[in-house]
Amino acid sequence: MDLSDEARRRGTRLRILVTRLRYLGDVILTTPAVAALKERYPEAEIHYATERPYAEILERNPDLAGILRLSRNAWMAFGEIARIRSLRFTACIDLFYNPRSAILLYLSGIPIRAGGSRKLRGRLYTHRFEVPAETRSAMEHHVAAMGVFDVGRYDSLPRVYLAREEADAGRELLAQSVGRREAGRRIIAMHPGGTWQAKRWPPGSFARLALLARERIGAHVVVVTGPGEEGIAERVRAEAGSAVRVLPLKPLRTIAAILASCDAVVANDGGIMHLAVAIGRPTVAVFGPTEPDIWFPYEGKGPFALVSRRMDCAPCHKHRCESPECLESIAPEQALGRIEEVLAWKGPVRPRGGSDA
Repeated sequence: MDLSDEARRRGTRLRILVTRLRYLGDVILTTPAVAALKERYPEAEIHYATERPYAEILERNPDLAGILRLSRNAWMAFGEIARIRSLRFTACIDLFYNPRSAILLYLSGIPIRAGGSRKLRGRLYTHRFEVPAETRSAMEHHVAAMGVFDVGRYDSLPRVYLAREEADAGRELLAQSVGRREAGRRIIAMHPGGTWQAKRWPPGSFARLALLARERIGAHVVVVTGPGEEGIAERVRAEAGSAVRVLPLKPLRTIAAILASCDAVVANDGGIMHLAVAIGRPTVAVFGPTEPDIWFPYEGKGPFALVSRRMDCAPCHKHRCESPECLESIAPEQALGRIEEVLAWKGPVRPRGGSDA
């Protein structure tokens, strides 16, 4: 379907809404699809609807004309529907297609509504996309979904954009934590947290890695945290001692700005890992119960490396596990080797996600 033709036929400006309600990593993974949509329809005004905690990460994205910050409060839905109706969208595409997003778009009265065909809610869309079964990467899945609007292939990494003043502020916050950067001394950021317990490498492993990074490559190590993760960070500090500095909880864009000034990032499978890639930082991702070919489609496209241990029980996709051997068996020395690899990367980033700074 050619949306330009549809807008001309209706005598309206081409305005498109993209939705992915949550989570941080999932929203970031949709940015190549948004870029592909904008490349296909450069005249379009594209808006994005997501839940409030994740909306700020889309700020300054040049492909977006607006961001709709949604609440999980059901009573707020009436106002949100009215807001969407007032923007008079030509079309929308739902990259989450859960019951809430399907109903929200249906009640918003957008004439062309595309979504997945999952279960009965697929009937709430006017058009349904099918992604080829061989498409494994979540990033490519979203781009393929755009095919319903005549969007072709698009080879890109996720992107998060920072203003120069944000990058400068992040650099200053980092300096306040570790002191002014010494010539040739690396700064490694670590994120030992994550939403799901089964995806977290043990804090003791992060602590051992921090000690190794200081001893073998002379690196400063800073630990970033998300909401409710302060206890995990303290366990790392308790075992690593002076080898780490734990940064206080910061807003997402501030975390992005801090990471942008680090030489590399080590993170569990989750939103901060995707954020590090999206700002072009050398990144080592620790994977356990999930599938890297879906959730880490970055190797070979830049200084991005995976550390994991293949197990008979994986991938299990569990959120909790009493004996996560897939993670506990990953040696910190293995992770350090991957850090050294990404720091030595000399090739291009195709294309580099990053900032406008």
